[in-house]
Amino acid sequence: MAFRVYRADIVELWKKNKTVCITVSLEVRHKDMSGIVDRGNAFALAPHVPKLANKLGQYIMISKGQVGFVDERIIAFFTKPKECKFERCLPDEVYKYSWGQEIPGGHCMADPTIVARSARQLQRLVIKEHLREVYLPIPGVMNGRLDVDDIREGLDVLKNSSIVKMISNRDIEDENIQMLDLEEEPKEMLNKCSFR
Repeated sequence: MAFRVYRADIVELWKKNKTVCITVSLEVRHKDMSGIVDRGNAFALAPHVPKLANKLGQYIMISKGQVGFVDERIIAFFTKPKECKFERCLPDEVYKYSWGQEIPGGHCMADPTIVARSARQLQRLVIKEHLREVYLPIPGVMNGRLDVDDIREGLDVLKNSSIVKMISNRDIEDENIQMLDLEEEPKEMLNKCSFR
């Protein structure tokens, strides 16, 4: 069965009062203790949420990397480590570093183990907080540079959820992904019971 990914823009969903996840690293900048929101969906949302980077940094230090709310209707979903080895550096950032150097998390590729752990934590958060719907950019694939097969464990955790809906603002070319518009949501998902 293909995984459903909906075509949607995270900023537009957030502006419509939807709860969204930002996929981020566990890195906290030492100089100002802020989180990293300079790539992808976190970067897109940052201009609309005052001090999002500071809120993320504070949340990372308090939560020790647990998925959770960093602001009203914004959940931190971790996909990247605090730091990584040179060989895990993003291809468009590798020129900044040398072999053997530790790479800051924002410039690392996503980690499938972190994605899977975050997926399990998101499922628990949804139940604990009685959330009706949460929109999650497909974790680790776009700016994290992973293939869909790399995040299969995390996808398996989320695939039957009627609450967590994976989104992308670009089509994903993969035989295991079914791209849909939000209006095309399958009827069986609409008929499932949901919380509150």
